[in-house]
Amino acid sequence: MNIQYVGPALDYSGYGEANRHDIAALVSAGIKVTTEIPQYTPEICEYGDLGELARSLYRKALPYPIKILHTTPNVYGQYIEPGKYHIGRVFWETNKLPDDFANACNMVDEIWTGSEYNAQAIRNSGVDKPIYIIPEAIQTPAPKVDPYIVEHANTFKFYSIFEWTERKNPAALLEAYWREFEHTEGVSLTIKTYVDNFEPHKRQEIDQYIRKLKDRLGLSRYSPLFLYRNLMDRRQIYRFHKTFDCFVSAHRGEGWGIPQMEAMLTGNPAISTDCGGIHEHISSMILVPYELVPLVGNSRNKQWYTADQSWADVKIEPLRHYMRMVFDDRDWTKVIGRRQQREVTEKLSVEAVGKQMRARLEEVYKLVKR
Repeated sequence: MNIQYVGPALDYSGYGEANRHDIAALVSAGIKVTTEIPQYTPEICEYGDLGELARSLYRKALPYPIKILHTTPNVYGQYIEPGKYHIGRVFWETNKLPDDFANACNMVDEIWTGSEYNAQAIRNSGVDKPIYIIPEAIQTPAPKVDPYIVEHANTFKFYSIFEWTERKNPAALLEAYWREFEHTEGVSLTIKTYVDNFEPHKRQEIDQYIRKLKDRLGLSRYSPLFLYRNLMDRRQIYRFHKTFDCFVSAHRGEGWGIPQMEAMLTGNPAISTDCGGIHEHISSMILVPYELVPLVGNSRNKQWYTADQSWADVKIEPLRHYMRMVFDDRDWTKVIGRRQQREVTEKLSVEAVGKQMRARLEEVYKLVKR
């Protein structure tokens, strides 16, 4: 069974990480893969054995009747080949796709996405192709790494990893944290973040954002916040996860949620907005309710995040409640972390997802061989 896999498998991005794991899942299932690897990000980084696998398969001479396209859909047209069966690997964060994404999705033969929320968003956009839910994979077990030495080691250490954008909703995360722990000692929050490809001068935007938020909240005390704003390779990312106690995200919607998945694989519990992606697959996640609201205030990728879309507005009080729960009951927190780790390992390993992919591809092969 031969396929071509098209996507930025050597990019420093969520797309890149998902590509690398998809390719590994396919190979683990005994599928022969040749890769086409466009590049969309400028960073150069080490991606370990999964990066080497993707690179080793680059333009490998292999006849293939099926192509999996895992780029932003607006560029699908560059990779459509007459006579091939095309599968779009599509993830999105709001309740409908941008128009150019939707138009491109109607060019392929079927869609693979990660959750029913995402599937509905695709249907909401007028896409009429068959949709199959196949989750993203992760290499298991987590690497054995040492934690970093941090100055706040003796605190209970919340943390998060995200690009500093409105979709990731840093204001809600910081408000929940600072309001809940205004009068509490022994707690900290560390955020690994960046703006626009780690450009140093963009760091001031984050500092200004935080100052304005503090002015708005007007609290008597702000529990410690630490920011890490440098690029990390995959091993360093896992060291980062290993350093802290509980991952927390107030996102407005996830196509998947790779940092959540990595955190749980390391044994850390994850608190996250219950919207899209991985949240439908891990029953022991600590899921925060939300309401769907019109998209406003976004300053990034405006051509794709438009006024006719809606996204999740996390409820601050439940988020505060869950953060307090894990802070107060450390034994329960460890139990939940182990449950989440077990679920991720069983359901989302490269091997488990590879089996799902192969099962669907065997059905596709029956179609293309007729």
